[in-house]
Amino acid sequence: MNNLEVSWRIKCYYGLGQAAESIKNFGFGTLLLLYYNQVLGLPGAYSGIAVFIAISFDAISDPAVGSWSDGFRHRLGRRHPFMLAGAIPLGITYYFLFMPPLGLSEFQLFLWFTVFAILSRTALTFFHVPYLSLGAEMTHDYEERTQIVAIRTAFGMIASLAVIAIAWNFFFVRTPDNPSPQLTREPYFAYALISSTIMAVMMIISTLGTTSIVQKLRQPAITHPPFSLGRVYADLRSALRNPSFFALFWGSLAFAVYGGVHSALNMHLLTFYWLLDTNGIQYSQYGAILGGLIGLTLVRPVNSRFDKRMSVIYGVTVSATAGTLPVILKLFGLMPTDQDILTPIIVICSVFAALGIVVASITVASAMGDIADEHELHHDARQEGVYFGSHNFALKCTGALGNLVAGFGLDIINFPVNSTPGSVPEGVLFDFGLMYGAIVVLVGLSFYIFWPYSLDRARHEEIMMALAKRDREKRERGPEPVRTSPGPAPGEPGIVSE
Repeated sequence: MNNLEVSWRIKCYYGLGQAAESIKNFGFGTLLLLYYNQVLGLPGAYSGIAVFIAISFDAISDPAVGSWSDGFRHRLGRRHPFMLAGAIPLGITYYFLFMPPLGLSEFQLFLWFTVFAILSRTALTFFHVPYLSLGAEMTHDYEERTQIVAIRTAFGMIASLAVIAIAWNFFFVRTPDNPSPQLTREPYFAYALISSTIMAVMMIISTLGTTSIVQKLRQPAITHPPFSLGRVYADLRSALRNPSFFALFWGSLAFAVYGGVHSALNMHLLTFYWLLDTNGIQYSQYGAILGGLIGLTLVRPVNSRFDKRMSVIYGVTVSATAGTLPVILKLFGLMPTDQDILTPIIVICSVFAALGIVVASITVASAMGDIADEHELHHDARQEGVYFGSHNFALKCTGALGNLVAGFGLDIINFPVNSTPGSVPEGVLFDFGLMYGAIVVLVGLSFYIFWPYSLDRARHEEIMMALAKRDREKRERGPEPVRTSPGPAPGEPGIVSE
């Protein structure tokens, strides 16, 4: 089986596409719940339900777009037409997500939030699921696949760094009259306009810049079954019968809920729990970027030393410890209150939390490509779209269940809306810390689920050798009879398996 040679130019054009996802994550993960809850006054439960509904639509759109692109035939290839189709709609819908009209009732504001969250996330799905699948198709090399994901992640971090720097230095600028600008409405308009434009432009550049590789990629078989929603979920059921994907999918889902709660509550944590000013918040987010960049340099040596399963487990452990331990220590009165001491501690914890999650997330994305190779061995078909679409849905649960739990949690502990730093009662802050810390139990669950994953380097080499042998045999036999079904599931007679 021949492996593509991917130039650095193509890798860099490809990496640009991650900017859109990173900017969206900053908006959804850092600003959106705070904006609708504390600035616009929407109750936490309403805010959480709105994002949960949007993610429920992702449960259909993510695997559907992935499956559709797997069998799509076009002169621009399987993935690029979908990537182009998502760019402009995302820019428009993301802007209006932050631009609800004045004078809306509570329920009307909830509907606006829900509709534009659905539209913006669906537009991103059309780009991002085929985009992830394209990255896995570029190479079949066990280590180069990790390198491509690392490059993609690096571009995403650069975009995150840019949006953080621009947001806190040009939009959310502290003044004597407005010491907490993130709690006022006006800065969000300019933020939304600039972010939406950058996302759309980067997506278009990435798509057009990688078209030259299309003819070198494997195209779908002429006999690939036509797209249908029934076919989508048949493909998903087939994917979940793969033990490696089962462990990766459900393990990622459990950790995603933990990460989603922490992400949704992060601005509440920094603003009200730690009482950081805008400079402290900005430094904390810079710390996360620094940690991510360090993680990029560590992922390949960590993968080489521990292989992919333990790399994920170690990365998640470091991230969860750094993200949760300071909150737990404060509950016992063991954290300083002096901002000159507290802020560096929070920044250092942000570094390690991001470092760990970057090592884990790059490794998981690389492993997805390995699983797609295993699927081809079992089913004689490349279906990266189904795997990445399904897994992308699992990751989006960071926004859905995370925001839902966070929103209801804020209401349960009676966290007041339209608050100012220092005005929230101590009892409410204590309950907030308990809620934030208790969710770490999901990390233990994710370890338990992920532990059976066994697609290591040796097994992947066996798979690639078997695929190369089958390709040689096909060339020697000549054209085969038309086959209209994807073949038996792993473990059935006639399948090469462990």
